[in-house]
Amino acid sequence: MSDQKTAQDILNELSPEGMKLAKRVLDLERENLHIKNPTMLVSKIVDSAKELTK
Repeated sequence: MSDQKTAQDILNELSPEGMKLAKRVLDLERENLHIKNPTMLVSKIVDSAKELTK
């Protein structure tokens, strides 16, 4: 048996808020795969995290 966790194992251990944030981050990454300025993506992720903590 392996000690390594799969991505799905990690996602299953997240809180509901953590799951929402992870889903939003994945959505943002998919939407912005062509972005040449990755700092824009970081700010969108931070904004999403702030929205979820309100």
